[in-house]
Amino acid sequence: MPGRLRRVTVYETGTKFYIVGSDYSRKKFNLLKIDRLESKVLLTGEPENDYTEAEIMELLATVSEGSSTVDGLLPNSAEEQRYVKIFQSVDLSTDFYFSYTYDLSRSLQENYLSSDWKKGGFKKSSADTRFVWNGFLLEPLRQNAISERWMVEVIHGFVAQQLVELPLTQLSLILVGRRSARYAGTRFLKRGANLKGDVANDVETEQIIWDRGAPQSWKDGRFTAFVQRRGSVPLRWSQDPSTRGVVGKPLIMIDIHEPHAQTAGAHFRELLKKYGAPIVVYNLVKRREKRRHESLLHEQFLRTVNYLNQFLPDEEQIAYVAFDVARCNKSPDMNVLSMLNDTAMRAVLAHGWFQTFKIPHRQELNPRDVFRNFQPKYVDPGVMLQRGISRTNCVDCLDRTNVAQFAIGKAALACQLFGMGLLDEPFVDLSSELCRAFEELYDSHGDTLAWQYAGSQLVHSIKTYKKTAALQERSRDVLQTLSRYYSNTFGDYDKQAAINLFLGIFRPQISCRSTLWELTSDYYLHFPTNRRVLTDYCAWMYDTEELEKILEEYEIIDDGAPPKAKGGDEAPTDPIAVYSIVCTNSETEFDVFHRAFELEPLENKKNQKAYFETKKITIGGVNDPVASTGMFWTKGKSEGSPVPQKKPKSKKDKKGALTDEEEDENDDESQRATKEETVVMEPAFNRLCPPQPEATGCARSADDKSDSTVLFTGLRTRKSVYGIDRLDPAQNDADHYTHYVERAGIVVDPEDWVKNKPTLLTQIRLPGECGNVRRMTSIFTTDNAIHTEVPEVSAASRQFYELSAHPAARLPSPKDWSIFTAYG
Repeated sequence: MPGRLRRVTVYETGTKFYIVGSDYSRKKFNLLKIDRLESKVLLTGEPENDYTEAEIMELLATVSEGSSTVDGLLPNSAEEQRYVKIFQSVDLSTDFYFSYTYDLSRSLQENYLSSDWKKGGFKKSSADTRFVWNGFLLEPLRQNAISERWMVEVIHGFVAQQLVELPLTQLSLILVGRRSARYAGTRFLKRGANLKGDVANDVETEQIIWDRGAPQSWKDGRFTAFVQRRGSVPLRWSQDPSTRGVVGKPLIMIDIHEPHAQTAGAHFRELLKKYGAPIVVYNLVKRREKRRHESLLHEQFLRTVNYLNQFLPDEEQIAYVAFDVARCNKSPDMNVLSMLNDTAMRAVLAHGWFQTFKIPHRQELNPRDVFRNFQPKYVDPGVMLQRGISRTNCVDCLDRTNVAQFAIGKAALACQLFGMGLLDEPFVDLSSELCRAFEELYDSHGDTLAWQYAGSQLVHSIKTYKKTAALQERSRDVLQTLSRYYSNTFGDYDKQAAINLFLGIFRPQISCRSTLWELTSDYYLHFPTNRRVLTDYCAWMYDTEELEKILEEYEIIDDGAPPKAKGGDEAPTDPIAVYSIVCTNSETEFDVFHRAFELEPLENKKNQKAYFETKKITIGGVNDPVASTGMFWTKGKSEGSPVPQKKPKSKKDKKGALTDEEEDENDDESQRATKEETVVMEPAFNRLCPPQPEATGCARSADDKSDSTVLFTGLRTRKSVYGIDRLDPAQNDADHYTHYVERAGIVVDPEDWVKNKPTLLTQIRLPGECGNVRRMTSIFTTDNAIHTEVPEVSAASRQFYELSAHPAARLPSPKDWSIFTAYG
């Protein structure tokens, strides 16, 4: 089975490059020859043979050119050297990731479902080209039918993990951000979407929990994952940096008003095809402003969603939520995370999450009220799927989007841990040690994406929206604003040119006759004049090929005969194509990960363990609070208790312009925001994501009328644990019991407890005799869940227990002894 080559050695002669590759065990070698004389096209050759190490060395020894060199074969012009310099400005050593066995371009759910588990997890390599950044560089090799074993797809974005040590297991919390290679670029130069529906700053974020205490294999391991998406508003809009003045925001301009929403339709068509329904849209732009700016995007986007929804069935419509984060954050009596909690949990329960194992039987027996409307999707009895996606955007898809994605991810984290049996309630405390580590992952994730898109870290971190940011955190915001301004003004054009060259958006002498640095704009590279949108105005959810196929299936035949089958026999399998496909299975991945084919030095094992010990956090429970580690530690505020803050004074520059953040602070400062003004949920969201009775944690549902409020502070009610309220006996059973005790001479008086109700627990002692009436009493003098007393035991019972506990102390009777002696 062909797998990817791990080690590559390049040998050079005057006319060719000889590349020798070997697998992970260095037992199998392959050879690739590349011609270095032809500069226009790539000429390659690959013998379809596997070699041993001795055979490959013998083959290299027979190369006639040997170490001969030929000068002047590849003259480097000044133009070519400038292109090389631009190409090399893309730093492949930072934020680029690849894997030999795991497809990083696809989610855990996609990788799992594409594996044939009846054949040991057999899987053919098929990367998602949207998230592959070296696809253009691999094109010449694929056009020459070179085997995929030589190629490794590279993604761009963010990858990090946090080890969590629990008393009974160890978890690996992994966060992966995949940046789309389509319509990629920098902040002000790439806004909105192109004609294909590819949006700017498009990132797929996936959080994975791996139970390292379970068997470490794909099939038998315990993995769970949740995916969400961020991206620019899918409209044809832009911001010209030259309109921003000295400091401030460039004007938002709607470039083209599309009455049939074709650009947005192409974007949501891709989301429906990849993730399914429902699609939940979180639009975080401002809706009320002193000066009309972001609200333009909100109005246009809402009209677009309403247009697209009229052609979708109710169960597949786009669920739209407008949340003015900036307005909520300014309000002294509202908290951003608290406002996001309810809608986040509703969205997560509408999507579900991916899980490779069954929900523990205990959780199924004791369903929580929060899951009353939850309908999981199963691909087989033990694997649960995520359907649909939460798509978040603000203007930049950076600061506000990151805190919203954290809130959604936190709700998904609670559900994932609950599904693993590590939580009794789907609730993770914001002040817990685990949530702190989770927040740091999302802050690092947001900082990395902000560097890649805007040229600085996040201006507003999650702590800012929690209103617990320290003074130095707020002073950092000013520095990041200045850094972002400098990068957008002076560095983004060169960075955009490098991205266009690296991704093959611009191809010298092919895209246009002008050189890359002579172009005043790359607009026509992304919006070619010869491209037309051919999708149907109403059936926007189908592309042209899918719509034609549907029409063929419903084609009416004049003579009434059934439609004829389309297409002919399948083409015979091409052995070259079969040879070029890369395949893996779970056994191979296990061997590669653990390197079972070789002995590992003890020193390496010790160093690896010491490294992980420094990176992990140890907690006694999921919701354990953060421990104080220093004299300047400040206890975080809870989600439901916003902290009033003084409004900073606005500082204007010499021209009178405000920075982005100061404009946020001064918009609508005289108006006090309300919840209804801040969060607006369209009907589709309320229908597809119904409210949950206990979406925020352990609070009791409204229909729980049990009178156990005293016990609830320390214990949970019967209804919260078992899902049932007090069970009264049937009237027929009660009559039988009453008749039985009356026959025994016992008077039944249901008011006994009310008449003799004590005021203290120590007084719970009903009298055995009340006058001449004999009453039955419990053997427990205090019959409740908080305190109980040892019942009185008679002397005969105590003697019987002692004889049973110490049989050697009991002597047999003479009769028993004689029988035993005779038997022996």
